[in-house]
Amino acid sequence: MKRQTKKILLIAAVALAILVLAAGLIMLLRKDSFGDNYFTRNKAVATVNGAKITKNEYAASLSNYYNNIDTYNMYAMYYGYGKYYDTSSETGMRDLKKDILNSLIENEAFIQMGKELGITLTAEEQSAVAQSAKDALANLKDQIMETAKSSGAQNPDTYAATMLANYFSNMGINQKTFLQRNEHAALAEAYAEKIHEHFNAERNVTDGELKDIYAEYAKTNYEDAYAEGSYAQNVSYLAAGYTDIPYLYIPEDFLFVHVIQLSDAEKAQDILTKIQEGEDFETYRTSDDNESGVGKAAAADKGTAIGEHDSPFDGSVYDLAKDMNVGDVELAQAETKDSDGNDATAYFIVKRVEGTTGIVPYEEVKSVIDSTLKSYAENNYYTEQMEAWRDKANIVIDEDTLNAVALGQ
Repeated sequence: MKRQTKKILLIAAVALAILVLAAGLIMLLRKDSFGDNYFTRNKAVATVNGAKITKNEYAASLSNYYNNIDTYNMYAMYYGYGKYYDTSSETGMRDLKKDILNSLIENEAFIQMGKELGITLTAEEQSAVAQSAKDALANLKDQIMETAKSSGAQNPDTYAATMLANYFSNMGINQKTFLQRNEHAALAEAYAEKIHEHFNAERNVTDGELKDIYAEYAKTNYEDAYAEGSYAQNVSYLAAGYTDIPYLYIPEDFLFVHVIQLSDAEKAQDILTKIQEGEDFETYRTSDDNESGVGKAAAADKGTAIGEHDSPFDGSVYDLAKDMNVGDVELAQAETKDSDGNDATAYFIVKRVEGTTGIVPYEEVKSVIDSTLKSYAENNYYTEQMEAWRDKANIVIDEDTLNAVALGQ
């Protein structure tokens, strides 16, 4: 009888073990919103000196960015933060995927490089890294709770807990993994900042170098990069106070003018007559009568440079000025719209002045450009060091696994 009982218990234990294994296998084979199970989501899309970037880590990063693409693109377009991606095009989507992978590779590089350089984090910095991950989880829970409350659920706490569990399940991760990934990203950011400081100190840009750095900077970023409209946009930004750095290159075919803009024909003619009879042009140009912020903001001894297809003023100003002699003052007019969108006429009193084209002399902009030049040289050196590290590192990308990554639902 005892043997029979033991046999029954053994069979029951085996059956239970089989059920547990089957349940575990079902869990492992369950697919997330990216179409991956435990085995496929943990495949490496890339390794950095052996450190693995998983398919799921890449898919989650790509999906999170893509799902917020409108916000990120707005910051890129209007504030210059980040990069604009046209994800409606194959090229734009390819660029986004490439940059997301590179950002994950960079995170690994920062951590490994920081350790190689002997850079350490203080206890306070390490605590901040850990807290950053906790804050990310708290923010996620807060967002989910707000959604649960706004849904009208009778028990928002229970509903939020279910939503959080579903979120992690869909992402193919758990809360522990979420915390680990956010802490890893925060650690990389902490190392990146210290690595930047390390190389800035190593580069040690001196004042004596700045003039030569300026020559390269102005040629690369202004002369070689010049496109029609660049100069006029910069002049408008200067007048509005958005920048204090002028466009550092003026094309050879540009000419120079001072401009007074008015909307009243009779007043414009009256001021023109007074100037032609000997009254001071500058008095009227810098007065409240001048409706052109750009014209009013121009330096008295330089004027504003304008090109045929690159001018902050209406094209009629260039058409008039190109046939004028230096010192001449004449009147141009152009059809435009007033602040209410109604048809109107603008009047421009134009004075042709001397000016010098080419790269703006360093001495003229030294006071506003030196800090930018220092950062430019330091960033170039930093980039060179990072690229040199990557060239030596063993970075392997699994293109087949990478191409198999899908956006989450």
